[in-house]
Amino acid sequence: MRLATVVHREPGEHPLPRELAVPIPTPNHRPPTEYRFRVRSEADVEALHRHRLPIHLLTAKKVTAMGYPIVFPSRAVIARTFRPLVETELATIPFVSAEAATSPRDEDVVVAMLRFDMIGARAIWDRNRERLNSDYLLRRILEEGAERRAAFVRFSDFLPGIAESADALDPERLSRKLRKHTTARTRS
Repeated sequence: MRLATVVHREPGEHPLPRELAVPIPTPNHRPPTEYRFRVRSEADVEALHRHRLPIHLLTAKKVTAMGYPIVFPSRAVIARTFRPLVETELATIPFVSAEAATSPRDEDVVVAMLRFDMIGARAIWDRNRERLNSDYLLRRILEEGAERRAAFVRFSDFLPGIAESADALDPERLSRKLRKHTTARTRS
């Protein structure tokens, strides 16, 4: 048994770029109807995102614009159901929610950051708390299974649906780490 993920083009939509949509070989005399997506660069991710596919690019520029100056290689955020169709060497962050991978909100940046920089995720929340939706953030954290990571950096202090954790940073240590992370850093 295999999971089949397919992409359907709606009437009136522009065709996908041929250099990105690679036909999957089929038996002789059968038309190629299935495609894989070859993503070699950040521009390829952006091209697929423009076609409303469940993939987008998380960049240091976006994170820095949200008040957390950091330098890291861009990562492709891809819906888990779409991931088998994508061939890439880029670092990826799988998302359960295809909607969040297609049309990311700022809260989704926080959830993606929890995957590789938990302190950064907390810093983004602290610096944007008034404009981020805590209910949506809680739902996304639970949906992505990132509760332990969120509890470690004390999201449980302001999101009641996150259980407190015994291994969470104590408030003083977390405060020191957040103050220390105010200048640009490099993360691989």
